[in-house]
Amino acid sequence: MQATSGLAECAGYTTRMAAATSGNATLSGAAGSQFDLFREPQLSNPYPFFERLRREAPVFYAEDIDHWVVSRYQDVKQVLRDYENYSAQNTITPIHPLCDAARQALEDGGWNVLPALGNADRPQHTRTRKSVIKAFSPRRIAGMQPYVSAMLNSAVDRFEQDGKAELMGQLLFDLPALVILKLLGFPDEQAPAIKEGAKNRILFVWGRPADEEQTRLAAGLAGFFRLCRELVDERLARPTDDLTSELLRVRAEDDESLSLDLIASILFAFFTAGHETTASLLGNSVIQLLRHREAWEKIIAEPALIPGAVQEILRYDSSVISWRRKAKRDMEIAGVKVPAGAQLLLLLGAANRDGEMFDDPEQLDITRRNAGRHLSFGDGVHRCLGATLAQMEAKLTLEALSRRLPGMRLAAGQRFDYLPNISFHGPREAHVEWPV
Repeated sequence: MQATSGLAECAGYTTRMAAATSGNATLSGAAGSQFDLFREPQLSNPYPFFERLRREAPVFYAEDIDHWVVSRYQDVKQVLRDYENYSAQNTITPIHPLCDAARQALEDGGWNVLPALGNADRPQHTRTRKSVIKAFSPRRIAGMQPYVSAMLNSAVDRFEQDGKAELMGQLLFDLPALVILKLLGFPDEQAPAIKEGAKNRILFVWGRPADEEQTRLAAGLAGFFRLCRELVDERLARPTDDLTSELLRVRAEDDESLSLDLIASILFAFFTAGHETTASLLGNSVIQLLRHREAWEKIIAEPALIPGAVQEILRYDSSVISWRRKAKRDMEIAGVKVPAGAQLLLLLGAANRDGEMFDDPEQLDITRRNAGRHLSFGDGVHRCLGATLAQMEAKLTLEALSRRLPGMRLAAGQRFDYLPNISFHGPREAHVEWPV
């Protein structure tokens, strides 16, 4: 399984506490010892704890997950940009080691996902990203806008007269899934499989599933990869106007740059990056704007504020609250010695509320001038390729909802639930209501 993207590779929980105690390293202390994004209250609202970490333990070793945790803006940004000293190869390696049955399920399922974008280092990453940029052009993204607008209006038509909706299930989960399906060339009927596949991948990679559940998730992901590989073969024989066909056209110009399995791996990566993260962005946007009623009223009165509101939501309540790197050599971060081979958990959500970068960081301000300096899409050579598409979907969604349902409010008494994992942060349901 060495050829896989890292899902089947299991980073052993090698204790590095001896290294952690050397020099002037910051140990976990009281704050670090309570770090647990898998459980409440940090699962649903990690931000109060993030603030404490920035003050008390900005860099510490979390033995439970075998990662060094980094929470301040400048430190996180520096690691993301420093590809010479930090590798991206561990970004989609399971946090929880794979059991033998899960490994077997991947092998039996024909799993052959290759390092593609977010989990590849230079020079391979440079070659692949260059090829994807050729196919994932601004023209193709802009061409999706009429489709997104039509889908939004059609969905709102179906529930506008009800006076209430479970917005995630009736709109916000489906929209990004259908956009990705159309972009890549899958039929709409596969939307349920796409949504389930993205959820499974999050729990498998960034969650802590028990062995039986991990094995079930592994089998499902292997089947999901086979769907991607089958589409590649189909488009190789019958190309159309979609991203998969365009990647194959790029491949035809340079057989060395993209193998068929690599193209299938790129499609596989797009599903989580393009669906789950965007759905969470949409859900977080609606919840936070309705919680901060003044901001909601502002975008109703002045829709031109919506792009800035999207940037501020990305800063204030990111759909990806952490990402990962691995130290290539002995390093020092904010005075803390980190050994070669150490895995790092970069708390994007904590960095985005660092008062050294953002004034009044705990306040939602949709007119914030530097909101776009958030790290929610990463930074440096690995910055998310789908950022423009995600922001376009969020902008159009907020325009449609604020125009057509200006009286929308959060239903009283609801609790927002989140998948138990350390990276992806978005509500599973969001009940809203409005006067009819």
